[in-house]
Amino acid sequence: PTMIYLKNQLFIFIYKLKYKINRRNYKLYSFKRSLEKTFKQNKEFSFIQVGANDGISFDDLFYFVTKRQSFGIVIEPIKSYFEELKNNYLVCPNVIPVNMAVFHKKDVLDIYKINPEKSSNYPDWVKGIASFDKEHHKKTNIKAEDIIIEKVEADHLMNIIDSNFKGDYSNIDLFQVDTEGFDYDVIKMIDFKKLHPKIIKFESVNLNDLQKKELAKKLNKEGYVLFNEGGDSIALDLKKVLL
Repeated sequence: PTMIYLKNQLFIFIYKLKYKINRRNYKLYSFKRSLEKTFKQNKEFSFIQVGANDGISFDDLFYFVTKRQSFGIVIEPIKSYFEELKNNYLVCPNVIPVNMAVFHKKDVLDIYKINPEKSSNYPDWVKGIASFDKEHHKKTNIKAEDIIIEKVEADHLMNIIDSNFKGDYSNIDLFQVDTEGFDYDVIKMIDFKKLHPKIIKFESVNLNDLQKKELAKKLNKEGYVLFNEGGDSIALDLKKVLL
């Protein structure tokens, strides 16, 4: 860990020096670059993904995972998406699909999603808008009459992990979440005494400024450095992840 941290500090120093001299738009942090440099192909890779959808749409993580000896859990509450997720991950027998929603407690909840019969009226990304927020569709200009409710089973994040993750998850490589505005709540559920991922990625575009500041403060306190990439925020433990 000490050597990795020193290498990262040298990288940051050189980056700042280059920028000072040339004023070019050098990119200091990159989620993809850090993943590929830190976790090599055909080596072990552990992860937890919350809001996995079908495992393939809107995300390149699947292709990264399948090129490594990967294990972990992928969590998706919508039944039809979960069935696709389960089939897609047949190629990774040590990745366990879990058909649940992450919530503050064990419960049965309403999720608002696109009506499959209406999905062809919209771009492909409409499959990814399912949310606990019944008004969420308004952010993407989806008609209210094209939204339906699905009842889903839910439980606390740490309960789901305890029940489904095979082996030690205390120092997993990646924790990734995309839950259409519920990401703040999911990150707040992490018990960092039990689970301290090397990298945390969450969708921050749907969070308000106060939520973003609170999460940044919490993650900084846990030893992470944060950066934004597109609509996501990525937290890196510089003692364990290569830049």
